[in-house]
Amino acid sequence: MSSIANLAGSLLQAILPSSLANNNTTASTLKTATSTLSTQQPDSGQLSEFAQLAGTLQQLQQSNPAQYTQVTQQIATNLQTAAQTATASGNTAAAAQLNQLATDFTNASASGQLPNLEDLAKAVSGGHHGHHSSTGSSAVTQLLSSLQSAGTQNDSLNAGAIIQNTLTSAGISI
Repeated sequence: MSSIANLAGSLLQAILPSSLANNNTTASTLKTATSTLSTQQPDSGQLSEFAQLAGTLQQLQQSNPAQYTQVTQQIATNLQTAAQTATASGNTAAAAQLNQLATDFTNASASGQLPNLEDLAKAVSGGHHGHHSSTGSSAVTQLLSSLQSAGTQNDSLNAGAIIQNTLTSAGISI
């Protein structure tokens, strides 16, 4: 299985409630979904965007902690601005996600640690809020659907685009 499929499996397990992740039927469904994802999604898809962002942040954290602190604080500020825009337009789900991610980046800036990668994965992949299905296959279907439609989000509210633009503005290539 490709590295992207392995990453997909890890992310799906992190995103699904633990009661589903520990279910044998769900484990089988996860394997099927990651196989499907690896054959349908090229490596340049949304999961790859998450991997690139996480890798870039980790590399910056290790190579230049002072710049990491500055950049993560700027990302937090930009995410907060986007959350205010989402709130003003009545998009409370996006506002909540952007505010959570802004808090994660504020904490990362203060601590020097990486932001919450589960929250980052959900934001970059366009994850749903408060909709946990009672069956593993429905949850996987919802996640795969959100991954495929994530690229259609408005860039001004797209957490991945905000983070990438902030990194690029700071002279950091992804």
